[in-house]
Amino acid sequence: METEQAASGAAPADEVRALVAALLPSLAPHAMLDADNGLLVLPVGTAHADISLDAITAACARVPQAAWPGRVEAWLAAKAAQVTAALAERDRLGVLEERLRVQITPRVADAERAELMCTPYGDGGVLDMVIVLDGRGRLTRQRSGQLVIHDPESHALANTLRDELPSFTVTDDADTGVRTVSKPGSPYVTSVLPALQRFLPPGPCPYGVLVALPRYSEVLLTPVAPGALDEAARALQERARLGFCVADDPCDDRLFWWADEKLYAVGFGRFSGRVKVPGALRAAVRF
Repeated sequence: METEQAASGAAPADEVRALVAALLPSLAPHAMLDADNGLLVLPVGTAHADISLDAITAACARVPQAAWPGRVEAWLAAKAAQVTAALAERDRLGVLEERLRVQITPRVADAERAELMCTPYGDGGVLDMVIVLDGRGRLTRQRSGQLVIHDPESHALANTLRDELPSFTVTDDADTGVRTVSKPGSPYVTSVLPALQRFLPPGPCPYGVLVALPRYSEVLLTPVAPGALDEAARALQERARLGFCVADDPCDDRLFWWADEKLYAVGFGRFSGRVKVPGALRAAVRF
């Protein structure tokens, strides 16, 4: 194979680009070839898909040169079909960028993480921020590419802050000091975390707040106060676990501590039962 290519003097990358250029008028007449950057540019509605030629070039390099035209033709036809399908789906679903949302979730398993559009959230990645196509579930990287969704992270966060957060209800329990942020049936209430400053209980919170996420539709907050940390934490933990167990949209039964716009997981001493102050907060929290 290498001998045949060397004898012909053909460079796979140059030949593949030439073959793509020759086939575009018949297989993808609206597409363009960015030869300098090795990209096939396919229009998808008002957007466009930039498809690298690297994969097809590598595939051609593994077979005799006589097979290159067939390989390139099949590849180009497949890409054109994908774009046609994406156009049809975008027409059916509407403006996809407007339907993107973020959802704060327990950390996703590594195997699933590789497929989803998600990023770690909180200190040490205790949670994940997952991108959701509203009404269609979590957005995978493959799906995002197929539908040619540009910058999904920015759109999802902006949409959630603008369209979802104002619809949440905030209630305060005078007896327990717990503030509840909720919206029955919404899977996005946990996404108050990136904007938690807007939902803090009234009054100063110099040490931050304890946070529980028993349901995707409910977030519980209580200020951290000197002399009452352990009692408040145990009470909120118990309430969170109970809510988690009976929820039809369970999220997380752990307890968290939000301070200085960062989120930390909270544990309790095995024998003392006291709250373990997160290492990053020990210097600042002294009571």
